This record gives sequence, C-alpha cells and structure tokens, in this order.
Amino acid sequence: MSFLSRLNVIPQFPAYKGPYTVASFELEIPVSSLPATQKPPKSAESISTVQFRIFYPTGQHFTPADPRNATTATPPSGDAAGAEAKGWTSGWFRQRHPCSPPSKSVYWLPEPHQREYLGGYARFLGAGSGLAELISYIPRILHHIALPAISLVPLIPSNSDFKFPTIIFSHGLGGTRLAYSHLCGSLASYGNIVIAPEHRDGSAPVTFIKPGSKPEAKVKGPKPGSDEPGISSCSAAPSPSRVQVDYTNYPHQISDETANGRNRQLEVRLWELSVVYAALTQLDLGHIPAGTSMFDADTTSRDSLLSAFREKFDIREPGRLIWVGHSFGSATMIQMMKSVYYGKRGVTSNPEEAPLFIPDTTIPHNTPGAVPLGDQITASSPLMLLDIWCLPLLSKRTRPLWKLPLPQIDAGNTDKVLVIMSDEFFRWRENLRGVRRVLSTDPGRRREGPEHKVFEQWDSRPNTASKEFHPNNDVSTPGGANTGNQIVPPINTSSTPPSPPETDTKETEGIRFYYVKDSAHLSQSDFGLLFPRAMKRAVEPELILDLNVRAACQWLRECGYGGQLAEYERKDAGGLDEKLEKMQIGEKEGDDVFGGKTERWVRISLED
Repeated sequence: MSFLSRLNVIPQFPAYKGPYTVASFELEIPVSSLPATQKPPKSAESISTVQFRIFYPTGQHFTPADPRNATTATPPSGDAAGAEAKGWTSGWFRQRHPCSPPSKSVYWLPEPHQREYLGGYARFLGAGSGLAELISYIPRILHHIALPAISLVPLIPSNSDFKFPTIIFSHGLGGTRLAYSHLCGSLASYGNIVIAPEHRDGSAPVTFIKPGSKPEAKVKGPKPGSDEPGISSCSAAPSPSRVQVDYTNYPHQISDETANGRNRQLEVRLWELSVVYAALTQLDLGHIPAGTSMFDADTTSRDSLLSAFREKFDIREPGRLIWVGHSFGSATMIQMMKSVYYGKRGVTSNPEEAPLFIPDTTIPHNTPGAVPLGDQITASSPLMLLDIWCLPLLSKRTRPLWKLPLPQIDAGNTDKVLVIMSDEFFRWRENLRGVRRVLSTDPGRRREGPEHKVFEQWDSRPNTASKEFHPNNDVSTPGGANTGNQIVPPINTSSTPPSPPETDTKETEGIRFYYVKDSAHLSQSDFGLLFPRAMKRAVEPELILDLNVRAACQWLRECGYGGQLAEYERKDAGGLDEKLEKMQIGEKEGDDVFGGKTERWVRISLED
C-alpha cells in the first residue's frame, strides 16, 4: 500500500470542503425486524434486508494513511459561544496530527466484496463475463481507493434538542451505496446526515443480500440480459451467508421489454425507500432492530455508535426529510413523491395502469414520536434532482402520475425543488423536454409539434415503430443518423446546445433549474473525480462537484435548515478554488450561487 502510494497510482479523492470531519458506516437490517413495514411487491419478495451507508459529521480528527490526503484546514477563530447557542459545541474542526495513528479507512469499493464489485463494474461497462472475472483480480490498486472519511467513530456532539438535516440519496444505473460518496460526504461535512441505500433491483453493478429471517431465500430468475434480476453464470455460488444480485441490462429504448423491466425496478426501489424510512424512524427512537449488522463492528461498538443517533435525525415533523437522487435515482424520487402524495386520493381505476407503489401511509403504526410516511412526504418536502432521466417514467403504469405535477409545484412551493443538470444532459434535447414537463404545473397538457409525441402516447400503446426518440436523431435537429427509439445520453455533442434565455419567464421564478457548463453525466458521481481522463466532456471535475454541493447547501438554508448547517466565507470572491475559512451556523456570508454570477453556472428556462 505504501509503495503504491509513493508511485501515486491510486486514484485520490480531494478533501471535503466543509468544516466538519466526515465519518461513515453501513448497516444491513432484516426487513422482518422492522415493525409493520410496507408489504413488498412480488419482485422484492426475496429481498430479505435493506442496506445503506450513513455519512455524518464527527468530532474526531481525520489522519489519512496517505499524508497527501491530509487537510490543510486550520482551526477557526470566532464566537464559539455563539455557535454553541445554535446547537453545536466547539472544537470540531479538522486538524493535521502527524503524530496520530492513521484513521480507520473507508474504502470506495464496498467491502467485503471488493473483487466482485470491480468485476461487476467491468461487466457494466461491457466486458464479457470471463474478462470481467480476470479484471477483478488484476488492478488491485483500485481496492485501496479510500474516502477522506473515518469509519466507525461517534456522531459529533450537539445540544440535546439539536437535530441534523437528514437526506436520503437514491443512486442511478451502475451506482452503489458508495458510488456518490464525495457528494454525500461533502454534504455531511456541512452538518447533514446522508443515507445512501444500495438498491437491490438489478441497477447496481452487483450487490449482495445477507439472508434475514429466511436463510433459504434466494434471488431467483433468469440471468442478466433478460427481464428479471437474477444470479449470473459468473456469480459466486449462493451460500447461506450471501445472495448475489447482478446488474440487469434493459434496452435504452421505448419498448414493452424496457417498460416492464424498469417498472419492476421502480417497484423495488420505492418499496426499499419506504423500508429505509421505517428503519430511520426506529433508529431515531433509539431502537436497534434485531439482526442489524454494522460492517466491521461488533455488537457493543454497533450499539454505542447507533445510540448517539437517537433523536438526532430531523424526521419528527412532516416534510422535514430531504429527498435526493441522480439519473434513475431522480426518476425514483419523482415517482416516490407522487406515489405517496397522490396515492391518498387514487389516480386511476384502470387495472392496466395499476400504480407501481401503493403506500401504506399509516406506517409505522402506533409508534409515538414517529411520523408516518404518508405524513412525512408533503407538498413542502425538499426535493433535489440531479440529471433527471425520463425514460423510466414513460410506461403505461407510470403515465397517470406522469401527467400530474410534482406536489411541491402543485402547491406553489417551487422553492422546495432544486434541479441540477450536467452539460451532457442539458444538450440532450429530447430528455430535456421531458424534464421541463416534470417541472411544469401541467405535465399532461398536450404540446404542439412531433417532438412532444413521445411524451403524449397516453391513449394507445407506445409507438415502438417510430424512430425519433434518440439524442442523435432529435426531430428538431436535422441530419441525425437514424439509430432507433433509444433514450440514452447523447453520443454526438457537436450540435448546438439549446440556448439559455436572456431573461427568466414568470414560470421559472421559483424553481432552481441549472446546469454546469462542460460537465458530464457522471460528473455528479465519484467517477468524475477518480477517473477524470475517462470523462472527456468534463472540465475541472472537482469544480463541477463543488458547484453542485454549494448550490445544495445554499438551497437547504433557504428551505429552512440555515440554523443547522455550517457556512463558509469565500477566500477569493472572484476565484473558483474556494476553501473553508470558518464555520458560521445560520449565517450567510458572501457566496450566492443563485443570485450572483458564478462562472459555468447557468440557469435553464422551463420553456422549450
């Protein structure tokens, strides 16, 4: 490890820019141990646990094993008593302690199955099973990629009545509970607790399920490449200690196969989110569900760490939980919001349009202090959507909710929605039209022009014979090659991107809708930081992610979390390299991403 570090061949994460050291651990909880959880859909009946990683601020000092990762932040000076009055104690800033032993590392490839995850990524990127298996053994240096975070240390101390803003983050295709670690960790470095589930729907490159109360349960179904998640021929043999679920590949085009496959995945994802919420309510009440496992921790350490989170999640009032997703995760969060909010009234009686998720809005039942899911999701729930991917929302079963506005927009709470696109997805005109519909007050309104037809096939079966739905064959962009009905990220970005408006229309005034110039779809994940040479369309990947984090933190302050988050002053108001100077709880100094003129940060109009 030290030899490889000297060679500088291990990809490195930059330090988090917030004032708090970040800590992290992961939990796997048997569904059967959670009281009165949502009944699973058929596609999730064999999923016996829910797994997620938690990122949170800690008072411990971070001492990296590789000194090049050490932070250069210095202890701040200021009104420590004032900070305490706002809910924080003093002395929580990262310092460099060269005499201290290295902190316990959090590795980027999920443990203890790093080799399998690496092979899963290889298959996800197109390698054959045999080659993927070989690759999983060769580049051992990737196993040593570590986060600038500490494993298994306590939550930062706070006053007894203080609660941390709490975020649930849903990953996209090819994502895992750690694939967006720098975004999640950066948000935690400003005082948030971030919950990152790993979806077991076949969208991760590979994932593992520890059998819960039924050790004989197996994830069954045909091999990936069909329309069900399952165990591939190259997977390790199932054992009582784990069940392996591989990535399931569906065509990136409008078809019955794609609709059925994505619907099943959304069913699993929505159910998983409801179970994650049930788990959080238990942890917040001080209850540790039976069979809860914390990776690399014994029972005593687990109980000690989790006891500090009692009454610390900001989820005991309706609408306080923050929902965030990227790509397929954004589509998941959109469907989650609408399913719970509109599910109370019912939106269709057509059995062919049966909802993907019918929430039991009373869960958890008879649990004093816990807010039921149906009350937690409101028209004021903060919703942050990164690179929305519309295809999963265009099936017959999703169209009743597709035609309805987001609850926040329906109620006029447009300031509760933040949407950040990459330049790559901004240039993808067909998908951008769908995103604009999602953010409109009437997504179901018919628009003029053939370019809108793909979003309005509500009265008949989708027209799978037409070939206009592909970013390189946009009907409004002449000269594109005819490559089928696909809805995938643009391959040819040489065409002129849609121009941002010189002035905003009245409709856009409340919605935070932006993109970062010269950014790629994966720039909002860890891949842009770790493998920048592979992101050919992205310039300065650290800056891209920093703009996303700055916007998220400012938006959260404006959503009512200002008294719970740390603030920073800009070291150089005209520069792009902004370093933390000091913590200022509940105050806003200098930096204004939305109101100022920030380089490469562009607002998008809701008008086509």
